[in-house]
Amino acid sequence: MDWEGIRLESAENATVLIVEDDNEIRELLRLYLIKHGYRTVEATDGITALRQFETARPNLVLLDIQLPGVDGLEVCEQIRSVSNVPIVFVSARGEAEDIVQGLNLGADDYIPKPFDPAVVVARVKANLRRAPIYRRYEAAAPGTRIAEPAIPAEGIYIDPKKMTVHADGQEVRLSAKEFQLLAFMASHPNEVFAASELYEQVWGSDSNDDPRTVMVHIYNMRKKLEHNPAEPRFIVSVRGMGYRYEGGAH
Repeated sequence: MDWEGIRLESAENATVLIVEDDNEIRELLRLYLIKHGYRTVEATDGITALRQFETARPNLVLLDIQLPGVDGLEVCEQIRSVSNVPIVFVSARGEAEDIVQGLNLGADDYIPKPFDPAVVVARVKANLRRAPIYRRYEAAAPGTRIAEPAIPAEGIYIDPKKMTVHADGQEVRLSAKEFQLLAFMASHPNEVFAASELYEQVWGSDSNDDPRTVMVHIYNMRKKLEHNPAEPRFIVSVRGMGYRYEGGAH
């Protein structure tokens, strides 16, 4: 599966995959998204959702957790293994453990049911606007050799054009929000940010104001970037204040 995409500039370019087994809720989401200029594809179960993801190549996935057969958490895990497309859970299961599990699997955001459809549209727009979706590489002229940057053997290297990250010389696949969070912190090395400040920068004021989202994303990033996540070298906790980036090369 090709997990490279194209950064979106407007709703007219975006396709949203709606994965919801309740016909009324799915239709409500479809109508509101179409009204605001989005294309939609739909699935009522997990297996169909994965097939639609393969064929339609959506730019964002709205995903229910409770689905017949393969549930939304497994769908999220399968998608995240090959793509950093934004995934937003829309689910009645609002307990903390479900939210944290979804974020641990790579979801970018969540919206509890019941919801205001206008809020869903706003959050779709925010996630598409803020998510650094992987771009397709532009074809070079025949015979042209593209010089690859040297990847440092230590520290973190962030390539903003390819939207790739290397830690100690090894490529690490991050979700859209993980990449954006890391890129923001790396652009302000040694500055301390509270979880609420990071949330505002990456998720925006039109999303859930939930610091657990930042905490879970940083926990997952450490597992991917650090040799010993319990003693991080790159994303350091500052007791009582927040987090600081000490990633070396970037």
